[in-house]
Amino acid sequence: MSVRPTVVNPEEEERYVPTPLQYHEISGSRRIAYRHHIGTRDTTLLNIPGFFANMELNKAVILEKYARANGFSSIRYDQECSGRSTGDQTTIEFEHWVEDAMIMLDEHARGPVILVASSLGCWIATIVALRRPDRVKGMLFMGPGFNALWPGYWYHYNLLPPEIREKVDRGEEQVKIKMRYGGWGILRKDFCERSRDFEIDFDQPVDIEVPVRIIHGIRDHDVPHEFSLMAMERFASKDVEIIYRKMGDHRLMSAQDINLLTYEVDRLLKHIEAKDSGLKAAPPLLAKL
Repeated sequence: MSVRPTVVNPEEEERYVPTPLQYHEISGSRRIAYRHHIGTRDTTLLNIPGFFANMELNKAVILEKYARANGFSSIRYDQECSGRSTGDQTTIEFEHWVEDAMIMLDEHARGPVILVASSLGCWIATIVALRRPDRVKGMLFMGPGFNALWPGYWYHYNLLPPEIREKVDRGEEQVKIKMRYGGWGILRKDFCERSRDFEIDFDQPVDIEVPVRIIHGIRDHDVPHEFSLMAMERFASKDVEIIYRKMGDHRLMSAQDINLLTYEVDRLLKHIEAKDSGLKAAPPLLAKL
């Protein structure tokens, strides 16, 4: 795997045309929308979305642009019940999202895979890496939300007025949360409770051996930035780094955040290439004065 620095020409940026939309049929009623760019190099960058986030967010699009500019393959997709994929908030299950990610890796990704994920997607990415350690070569997380659904349900439940909580208890109403990307999301109790079957046991070492890079905003009010320290301590890998953004929030969507995302993806790929070549790290950057 060879990584060369690439500068994108502004004119080429204006001519960018998204990779064609495709669909993966899981069953007669379940379908995943995705965009798969096939590059000239072995590695695939697989973007795993966060909670009800779709693949047209700038973070996912810029990752595809980086892959195309550098010859890598990339996959971005709408997990079920988001974007152009099928699904209903009243029936969706967390296990469907895990299955979606596994399908993208097992049936579409070529060669070694770098998982890039945000928020809840980092939890899913960790599950994928634990299930396919032979395929995943590295991971980059932004604001990782491990095991977040069950405590998240009770947090939002307790914010409700007493009369609404009573309706929720009687099954007459659902806990609803305003989505950061627009609209309202249903946070079903049974959905959140069943997600506990997939929770990662951070009381024990977690068998993640690949390089991991984490970006987390100190102003993240959805997922405590201490979660990233917990992951660093519990992942078996000794090759884990965290970057804290003092002004960063949970979305990490500012121009500086996006710049940092592409920089860290590039740095991670060069680091993995160096390790595969028997080196301890990529060579230092040199500049002409």
